[in-house]
Amino acid sequence: MVAVRLQSLVEIFRQIPDGRCRRGVRHPMSAILSLVFLGLLARIREMAVLERWARAHWDQLREPLGFTQDEPPHATTVSRALSACSSAGFAQAFVEWVRAIALEDRSFAVAVDAKTSCQGFDADGCPVQMLTALVHDLKLVIGQWSVRGEKSNEPTVFRQHLPELLANFPLLRLVTGDALYAQRPLAAALVAENCDYLLQIKDNQPDLRDAAQQCLGSAHERPPAAQTTEKKGMPSIAARCGLI
Repeated sequence: MVAVRLQSLVEIFRQIPDGRCRRGVRHPMSAILSLVFLGLLARIREMAVLERWARAHWDQLREPLGFTQDEPPHATTVSRALSACSSAGFAQAFVEWVRAIALEDRSFAVAVDAKTSCQGFDADGCPVQMLTALVHDLKLVIGQWSVRGEKSNEPTVFRQHLPELLANFPLLRLVTGDALYAQRPLAAALVAENCDYLLQIKDNQPDLRDAAQQCLGSAHERPPAAQTTEKKGMPSIAARCGLI
């Protein structure tokens, strides 16, 4: 199964244009991109470390990734290949691969949240804050965008990229987030796209809690699509919410 997925990854990366000069090319671009991708999954960000890692596992990596040489590419070769590759093309190829192996035939939920990067910095030397869309079932990030300015920009950034996210993953059916995302424009955009949302509002946010109770107080009640029963005799979620 792993070999099949690696081969499908190589096929997807073959769609990315090779911007290198033809003279002196020894390794296929798709093979190099696949190697870099696997290295990133292993938290390898330095090309010299990637070269040593590839050499240690070359017997397992060479054929599935599509390499034709007896030795892995040098760190400098990998860096030059990446400089000739479009980052947008790489990202789109990754999206197509994810859809092909995991998200093409099932609906799924995605959690959105923003975190400050410990290693990425902007032009002013400040840490970059990234908004991330994560599929928990797969432990996979399917979208990531930079958030500039105050933290309150998170819902706006997500709403701006929602059409892009749904175009790439049309089976997205549920969005979860914290109380920061409980904003009417974002909720309206999700409903318009036929997406449900589940947002957490705590008792230490009384204004937001009271506003939600006011808006939902007169809402029409309907039975849940499914009932969940907790272990050790805990009542179902539907019962605790007063829906049954």
